[in-house]
Amino acid sequence: MLRREADLTQRPWTETHELADPQALSAEIETHGYGALLIEADFVLEETLAAAPTLRFVGVCRADYEAHVDVKAATARGVMVVFTPRRNAEAVAELTVALMLNLLRPVLRATKFVQSGRWDDPTAGYFEFRGDELGSQIVGIVGLGAIGRRTAALLKPFGCQLLVTDPGLAHDEIESLGCVPVGLHELLARATFLVVHCPAIPDTMGLIGSEALARLPSGARLVATSGGGVVDATAAAQALHSGHLAGAAVDVFDTHPIAPDNPLLGAPNTILLPHIGGATEATVTRYSDMVVRDYLRFLAGRLPINLANREVAV
Repeated sequence: MLRREADLTQRPWTETHELADPQALSAEIETHGYGALLIEADFVLEETLAAAPTLRFVGVCRADYEAHVDVKAATARGVMVVFTPRRNAEAVAELTVALMLNLLRPVLRATKFVQSGRWDDPTAGYFEFRGDELGSQIVGIVGLGAIGRRTAALLKPFGCQLLVTDPGLAHDEIESLGCVPVGLHELLARATFLVVHCPAIPDTMGLIGSEALARLPSGARLVATSGGGVVDATAAAQALHSGHLAGAAVDVFDTHPIAPDNPLLGAPNTILLPHIGGATEATVTRYSDMVVRDYLRFLAGRLPINLANREVAV
């Protein structure tokens, strides 16, 4: 789609396995006179924008665009910044449900049991790996943004009760999505499955700590696939070792890669993933399509749909 409308230089970091050096990027833009820059993981700093007088459009294939682009500097120079909200909501929500099912039905441990040759008693698996069903769970979702909403929609057919706490939403909006709005304390007291979908911001860091986990019913399970640092790793590990938490699955951490001394590494009944929530082919196709279509709107003199700095369009 891009090649039909513009001269294109393509250098995907997914192929080079390298992010662009900001100074080198500035020099390249200035040398070639690029009018647009589309990125997924690179960084566009104020210095980059200052050295690129021809640049008029930056497309960021992410929802957290401010972590990758100096939007204030772009706005001051009249550069449009487009982003891709909800780009990986489907992928992360599906992974969340997959992890919930794996915690209820220990597929990985049961597989190793068979592969190791320990299945010598026909009934051993029935006793050692007896699980439960999603429909019998009370699921507490902390944060009902794009990922939380999609997770709730995927869980509804299972028949589980859905409790939600999200201070940014009115109760009637939560109810319209088939969920029960409750405060955080009530959610924690009732949830047999705690699903953390709130963003990592100063107000939420460490939100799910020792006090919050202690409020959960004994034997509850935890899934955290968004908001690294919202769940206190030390508190979660302690709850897993004590048996208060029956299991946990975590895809986000306060450091990436996970720190070698992270206490979750030695915790029992734990699934730890290398931040792969949005790592699907469909996600790549989705965000690529979103940012390209907005660039084509820009070329046609139309307002991009996902414009982060609308001031430049005035």
